Amino acid sequence: MDFNKLNTELYQLSAPHRFSKKPTELDKGYLKIADWLGDVCFHFEQKRKNQEKSDEEKFKALIHNYRDKINELDDSEYKEGLLKALREAQ
Repeated sequence: MDFNKLNTELYQLSAPHRFSKKPTELDKGYLKIADWLGDVCFHFEQKRKNQEKSDEEKFKALIHNYRDKINELDDSEYKEGLLKALREAQ
């Protein structure tokens, strides 16, 4: 889910309630939940970004560990092929 897009859409949908000349209780209720949803979207977007960073670090560590194991092999075309594929993955 794209939380930034959802947050933008919710903000745009709240415009009639946000700029009402005579705000009603419906407007106040709508804006209360719209603001809360904006906070929830922000929280989950940050959580997603942090998870992506963590996953990327794990991926890079896995490749690094595998490269170390490959480097223990005797020199050969096969070894070069393995290393070339790992380089291209990064």
